[in-house]
Amino acid sequence: MSGRHEEWLSKAENDLQFAEVGLKEGFYAQVCFLSQQAIEKSLKGAMVALGRSYPKSHNLMELSKKLPELSLKKYAEHVAIIDGYYVPLRYPDAMPGTKASGAPNKAEAAQALSIARKIFSFVSEFLTSRR
Repeated sequence: MSGRHEEWLSKAENDLQFAEVGLKEGFYAQVCFLSQQAIEKSLKGAMVALGRSYPKSHNLMELSKKLPELSLKKYAEHVAIIDGYYVPLRYPDAMPGTKASGAPNKAEAAQALSIARKIFSFVSEFLTSRR
C-alpha cells in the first residue's frame, strides 16, 4: 500500500491509540467519539485507495454503503450505535435527551473501541489483499 489512503489509515490508527489511553483514564465520551472518527477515516481511506471520492459526511452508515465490496453488514448494528456518538458527544447542547442512558459508560466505550479496531483491521487487510 502506498499513497494518500495511507494517510487516512495512519490518522485512524492514531485515533485508536489515543482512544486506548482515554479508556484507561476514564474519558469514555472521547473514546466513543475517537472510535467513530477511526471508523470514518478507515472508510474514507478505503474509498481513496479504490480511486473513489468520498462524501463530506461523518455518517458511518452512509460511508459504509458506498463500499459494498467491504461487506460491513456484520458490523451494521454496532456502526449504527457508534454513528450516534458523533454529534451528541461533541456539543453540550446536543447531549441532553439524545441518549436515554446518558453519557457513555466504560462498557460502551470499550465496545465502541473494540468495534473500531475490528473495522480498522478489516479495512487494512482488505486493502493489503488488493495489492
